[in-house]
Parts: sequence; C-alpha cells; structure tokens
Amino acid sequence: MMNLENFRLYLMREERSENTISCYLRDVKGFFDWYDKELERITEYDLIAYKKYLLAKEKTVITSNRKLASVNAFCRYLYDERLLPEAYAAKLTKNRDKRNYKGLSEQDLTALHKTILQKGNPMHICIIELLFGTGVRVSELTGLTLNDITISDTGSHIRVIGKGMVNRTLPLNATAKQALVQYLAVRPESRTQRLLLGQRGALGRGAVEIILCNYGKALGIKVTPHMLRHSLAYRLIKTGTPMTTIQQILGHESILTTNLYTQTTEQDKADALQGLAW
Repeated sequence: MMNLENFRLYLMREERSENTISCYLRDVKGFFDWYDKELERITEYDLIAYKKYLLAKEKTVITSNRKLASVNAFCRYLYDERLLPEAYAAKLTKNRDKRNYKGLSEQDLTALHKTILQKGNPMHICIIELLFGTGVRVSELTGLTLNDITISDTGSHIRVIGKGMVNRTLPLNATAKQALVQYLAVRPESRTQRLLLGQRGALGRGAVEIILCNYGKALGIKVTPHMLRHSLAYRLIKTGTPMTTIQQILGHESILTTNLYTQTTEQDKADALQGLAW
C-alpha cells in the first residue's frame, strides 16, 4: 500500500524508533481492514466510530488507546501531506484501571540470573547484566558498538542513542563492567563494530528476545528484555532512588512515562497492610 509505505518514510523522517514505526504500521493496517472508504474521505466521525469499535473489540483500554493513537498519527501525516483538510484525531479513553507490574518478581529475577550464570555463556551473561544493570532498551543494546564503550579504572560507561535520537551516557556497575570485559575477551573478530555478535553476524533485537525467552521457558516463566527494564525501575524505586534519576537512566522525556515503570506490586500492598496494628 503506497500510503502505508509513505507513512513509514514519514515516521522515519520524524526519527521514530524501529519498534514505534512497526507498531504504528501494524495498527494502521488494522484500521485499513476496518475502514472501507477512500482515505481522503476520513472524517472525525469515522475516528469516533473506530474508537467505539476498538473499545468493544479489545480486551483492555490500553490496547484500544494505543491503536487509536497510531491512527491519529496517521491522520496527522495525511494532513501534513495535504490529503486531509484537518488533522483529525479522536480523544483517547480515560483509564482508571490499576496498571499491573510488568517486571519479574524478585524470585524469578534471581532464578533467571542464576541460570544464565550457571550456563556460562559470556555473551548471554553480558546481555542480562547490561539490560538489568543499565536499563537500556533492547534496540539500544543491539545498537551498541565498540566505540560506544568506555572501560577504565576511573569510570566505565556506555553511550546509547535512544528514542528521538537522544544521546545519554550510562555508568557501568562492577558486575556489568566485569561481564562486558569477559565477553570482549572472547568476542569473535569481525569487520562490524557492533558489540553483540552471533554466528551469522550482529545480533538483532529478535535474537536477544529469543535468547531470554529460551531461558524463561527452562524456568517456566515469561522473560523479555522489556520486563528486565521494568524490573530495574522497580528495584531502583524500592531502594529509594529519586524519580528524576530513574527518568534519566531509562531515557524518558517525561517523568510521567517513568512513573508507569514503577508500579507497586500486589505483594507490596499486601505487605504494607499486613504490618498495620491498633
């Protein structure tokens, strides 16, 4: 579809991340399947009707809002290209349902870490130590190059380019530094400067997701790179780290986004109430 391809190029010019572009395109394709008119005939009433359709179809308001936001962005693109007279947009649905914690429990996190260490694969150890030890996104991890790494006695860090092409520097704790040094010692020689190398070249985000997924299957739990990011944020908030510091570590433009990563678990609430006494 020409409009969909042009929309992809538009998002690239806006410097959206690969993951964001992929989600937007998938969501807009779903809108195409629902909408049976020419795109130039879209009206605000069509978006309202689609919103009602999503609310009835999707299991959560969060999913409905995400898909609607993608379509709103598509309408903004059509307006910028002078294909629509206005940048039509439907209001997202207010959601007061509690957000569930999306990280790993402390027990599962410990079991995962122990299993990966026992297997002894230097690259796999490096992956989990960098994901949990710095909170980088999986796309940021797989995008790391040797030039992005600084290791010294006075201070070690990695430099990542996050969403919106924003640069940030993340210090390495002793464990992450050790894992990185040990992996670099056995990293295969290659023309590419990318840090993580598999048998067929530089690892992509899908390969990292599969690696963690396989460890999770062995333990009977679900594991994704994003869950480790949530787990780090939860650990930091539990240890009293200021929210603004967590925001900078995770690379969030808005602290409201950071707040979504630091949700209280059901166990936290149970423990808090259990300790009450008259």
